[in-house]
Amino acid sequence: MNIKEYAKSISGKEYGYPQFTKEEIETAEENGFIIVYGASDDLMEFDGGFCGEGGCFDGGEVFFNKHGVCYDDEKRESYPNCINAVWDGDTDESGKLIPWTYETDIPHETFMIYEGGEPYCRGIVFRLEDVR
Repeated sequence: MNIKEYAKSISGKEYGYPQFTKEEIETAEENGFIIVYGASDDLMEFDGGFCGEGGCFDGGEVFFNKHGVCYDDEKRESYPNCINAVWDGDTDESGKLIPWTYETDIPHETFMIYEGGEPYCRGIVFRLEDVR
């Protein structure tokens, strides 16, 4: 499965916990994909090739490497990749505000999560082999 097909296959879900099925996570793991999405009002979640979360209340940067998320700012030089969470910074094609969106220079595909039929998150999927 390529990354575009995978992103399409998980797009359109309603926000919940767990966000993805066991099979969807296993498919991501098998293909070396990382899924990034928002949870609550302060978390950036990572699932697939590795699992973790980073705090980003009102938006912010989360640093990571091929093995996981940086939880110690003093060791951040070992985590050369960054995703910026943007809170209330974009709209969907119909002009509705999307609470969580993400910015990164890592090649990726996007997917949507909804809450009560309204946009909640434009998540991203990238290949683990594309990170440093």
